[in-house]
Amino acid sequence: MTQPPPSPGLSRREHSRLWLLTGLAALALMWERLWPRVLPILAAISVFVSVALFDVLPMLPFWLHGLVLLGFCGALAWTIRYFWQGRYGASGIEARHRIERDSHVAHRPLTALVDRPLHDDLDPTKRALWRAHLARMRSVLSGLRVGVPSPAMARRDPWGLRAVVPMLLLVAFAAGGSEAGARLERALMPKPGGVAGDALTLDIWITPPAYTQMAPVLLQRQSLQEPRSAAAEAISDAVSKADRGAVPVPVGSTVLAQLGHADGAARLMIGERAVAFDALDSAQAGAGRRVEIEINDDDLGAEQLDIRIGDDVVAAWPMRVVADRPPEVELTAPAKNRGRGILALQYKARDDYALAALRLQVRHSQGWPLPGSDKRDARQALPLPNPGAAAGKGRAARDFSAHPWAGELVELKLVAVDAAGQEGETETVTLALPEREFKHPVARRVVAARKKLNQPGAALVSAVISELQEIAEQPRHFYDDTVVFLALSVAQSRLSHDESPSMRPDVQEILWQAALRLEDGEFAIAERELRDVQDRLTEALRKGADDREIERLMDELQRAMDKYMQALAEHLRKNGMTAEQMNPMTSQMMESADLQRMLDQARELSQAGARDAAKRMLQQLNQMLNQLRNGARLARPQAGQNQARKALNQLRELSRRQQQLLDKTFRQQQMGRQGRQQGQQQPGRQGQQRRGQQGRPNATQQLAPGQGQLRRDLGRMMLQMDEMLGAIPPSMGRAERAMKGAAEALGKGDAARAARDQAEALSQLRQAAEQMAEQMARQQQPGAMGLGMGRPQGRMPQRDRDPFGRRTGQGANGETDMDGVKVPTRRELLRSREIMQELRRRSGEQFRPRQERDYIDRLIKRF
Repeated sequence: MTQPPPSPGLSRREHSRLWLLTGLAALALMWERLWPRVLPILAAISVFVSVALFDVLPMLPFWLHGLVLLGFCGALAWTIRYFWQGRYGASGIEARHRIERDSHVAHRPLTALVDRPLHDDLDPTKRALWRAHLARMRSVLSGLRVGVPSPAMARRDPWGLRAVVPMLLLVAFAAGGSEAGARLERALMPKPGGVAGDALTLDIWITPPAYTQMAPVLLQRQSLQEPRSAAAEAISDAVSKADRGAVPVPVGSTVLAQLGHADGAARLMIGERAVAFDALDSAQAGAGRRVEIEINDDDLGAEQLDIRIGDDVVAAWPMRVVADRPPEVELTAPAKNRGRGILALQYKARDDYALAALRLQVRHSQGWPLPGSDKRDARQALPLPNPGAAAGKGRAARDFSAHPWAGELVELKLVAVDAAGQEGETETVTLALPEREFKHPVARRVVAARKKLNQPGAALVSAVISELQEIAEQPRHFYDDTVVFLALSVAQSRLSHDESPSMRPDVQEILWQAALRLEDGEFAIAERELRDVQDRLTEALRKGADDREIERLMDELQRAMDKYMQALAEHLRKNGMTAEQMNPMTSQMMESADLQRMLDQARELSQAGARDAAKRMLQQLNQMLNQLRNGARLARPQAGQNQARKALNQLRELSRRQQQLLDKTFRQQQMGRQGRQQGQQQPGRQGQQRRGQQGRPNATQQLAPGQGQLRRDLGRMMLQMDEMLGAIPPSMGRAERAMKGAAEALGKGDAARAARDQAEALSQLRQAAEQMAEQMARQQQPGAMGLGMGRPQGRMPQRDRDPFGRRTGQGANGETDMDGVKVPTRRELLRSREIMQELRRRSGEQFRPRQERDYIDRLIKRF
């Protein structure tokens, strides 16, 4: 609408406001005429979309589906024609009349403002009268307004049916969800029925591999009516509720599909791969069908799983095939030579699901094979950081002292294996394999001759024979030891006459045992026997041997342990060492009775039927024995250790005394509180007691001298720490200040404040002891354990801890949970033993039914 010509007598501002009001009025008139004709179009479209989202049309027969579509098209065409015939513009006169009507003014003032006199030659009287008329009309401009557009829908739709359409559309969108696009497509594109008229049933199971620890996925059973030419919406809804994205399917998963009665050839599609369904009963027409396939690496690009009958897709699910990546492993610190043939490793490994194995591979730098073998790699298993977990960090110490390549330049790497058999490895590291240094000169010569047999070829065999002959001709150099002489003779004979592939490794083993006997005596033999029994027991546990075999190996292990303990005590005595020097940083020495107690407990668990717990206990026993052997090999007198350990024991004793004094203070605090409560009830008696105690200190104040003595002892220890460590630990300084405050509070009889300060002092003392133990531990060799041949004097057994120092009885009934394996308590073992006796008694009662006795026999055989 163009701006009207300026009216005489109107200011520019009044003219602009009049023009704005006129434009708004014209727009309001246009909307009131447009909306009643647009609404039928929107209603027709909304009703069709709602019906489509409810997915009603695909359930109809093909002809009826098409007829409904034609009906909607005709309705839409009629509404568009009705809209096209409308007149929507508004003239200036209509707009001014709308303003005058909305402003409730009479005499059409806006029309008067744009009017002109019929004749221009007006006399002064008429002209003045005209100007007065315009002035009166201008006075109503400030009160003009334009009302809200009102298309008068209530008159056209008195029942309010127009509100039903948006509500229906909202519910339809909620029902359609993520399948809205597919449902609209099915509604707009009807297809002839390719599926049988009867309802179909479809079940889909996706079972991931067991090592992924993922639960199977069930694509819920639903009835699919004809004709469905796209994704089955109900099943897709069930999947989308569980996972709005694609269904993750690991490689190696098994897909099992079962289809009910259907006409036509059915097949399962994973990406571009198609597998036909097999009939469950080929003799029966229209019988159910089944297909089972495995997802492999060729399906990594697949994005959808379809079920098709003929050319129609009756069900579909978005899917994402997840590749099983190889595991990763790396060294977190350089491999270190810990001495005496011990190689220390720190590593971390990870996999997308679970680690299955971890090993160390060693190869000679010159590519030599292992003596007597074609293998060029020596492999040793490493402990997994967290068995069954996907990632973790770990450390291990491996003894290479007896390895043929000890002292040689080798290349090593770590290899991680996942449950699918895939391998990942670290970069190759070149180093000299740790070797044991022998002090006995003859032992050194024997080991040197043993090393020469590593080199392939027969050129050096004669030189080794001559070297061994020269050593054997001087028996006084090895104390005329008959065993060593026979070992040298047997080695010469094997080298001269034996041409079998096992000759070299056998001779190297003979020479190694001879060198150990020269160096360590009977201790080396006992250690070898213990290691052999441990290896056989570990292998039996891994292979799941029967109870009788496990029991026999446990008896052998007990005898080997007894022999090893005696030899270890003699070995330490000869070297002028004590058991504590095997690992001085341990807060509690492992007693020899601890090993026997663990072995007895493993027997009880095995006899009670708790085989998993028994196996776990034996594995921990093997771990303790390995640590004990490492400690014995690494044991050597070290300067300053005894002084540091003495200081650590003194600090622990000081903590114990502070704990006792704290207990006394707490009891005095409780007694004082009870006395005040009684005094409030009997005030006269309290006054008599107070007068009787005047002039002498109370029980709380009598504790002050003891606290002061503890503070002085701590001061002397702080001076010792300053001399040993070069600095006083901050925690000891805080403990000294807390002791000072506690002594002052006790002197004043303030038990509550003294207890708080004593608790702080005790906490700081324990922290100082832990820091000192950690500092000592960092200076020691890892993987070793101290051994107490008996209980030290004055030390009580720790009944609530196992030999590893861990607290037992964490469960509600005192049971122990070791890495997910529940170890029964003694009460549970006794109860299980009683049950077994009762089962054996009932098994012999012939009057019981045969079925019951067979069941009892199966229970007895199982446990």
